[in-house]
Amino acid sequence: MQKSVTIRALSRGLAVLQAVQREAGLSLHDLSRVTGLAKPTLVRILRTLESEGYVRRGLTDQLYHANLRSAATGEELQRSVLTEVAAPVLDRLCQEVLWPSDLAVYGDGYMHVQETSRRQSPFMMNRAVTRFRIHMLQSGMGRAYLAYCDPDSQAAIIERLANSDDPRNRLARRPAKVMEMLAGIRRKGYATRETGYFVTQPMEARVSAIAVPVMAGAEVLGSINLVWISQAAGEELFVRRHLDRLVEASDEIARRYEARS
Repeated sequence: MQKSVTIRALSRGLAVLQAVQREAGLSLHDLSRVTGLAKPTLVRILRTLESEGYVRRGLTDQLYHANLRSAATGEELQRSVLTEVAAPVLDRLCQEVLWPSDLAVYGDGYMHVQETSRRQSPFMMNRAVTRFRIHMLQSGMGRAYLAYCDPDSQAAIIERLANSDDPRNRLARRPAKVMEMLAGIRRKGYATRETGYFVTQPMEARVSAIAVPVMAGAEVLGSINLVWISQAAGEELFVRRHLDRLVEASDEIARRYEARS
């Protein structure tokens, strides 16, 4: 009898894990519908899978995701690992400084937010940031990523932006100006977003951000930022208060990534 119960529990756990692996993210309701399991049973299984490192609950969407899921490409696997290790770091950073952070990676001429602590912050920000492409030359995260790319990748991205039809990429047609901006970022050690920049919500224009790259050796994995309401503090004051902590968070994400890789 005990053997039968144990096998049944294992079967349920595997069914839940397989369901999470098949989808980009599932809610408790979705998992109940897909697996046919009652929600109290699912909660116990998910807690076990989380504690063993197979499943995580996203800070951004509050959905369940598989850790290190089978990936079609090495790039997808890298994103999965990076998001997994970054989530608790962003959560802790937000608890300490209150202002939220985003983690983004580069793809196809834009930065794409993989994880954010905006739901954890007491300050209301655009929480749908993961749904939109972030411009390279206006956003702090895009600028930080580009500033620390290897020269070949940097040149390829700038060329791609220069050939783009997106009007937000017009600055790329002035490569000397871009290189001057990137050199300034490397001197300061952080990037800022362009004043007034927003993707979809005009209220985002009232927000400021500082960003730093996430580096694994000489490789840029992505970038993270700290976002705040511009009226709350000037750049100099905010940098003095929080830049060191942002850099520490970036370094911790990189260490965690390298340990998992």
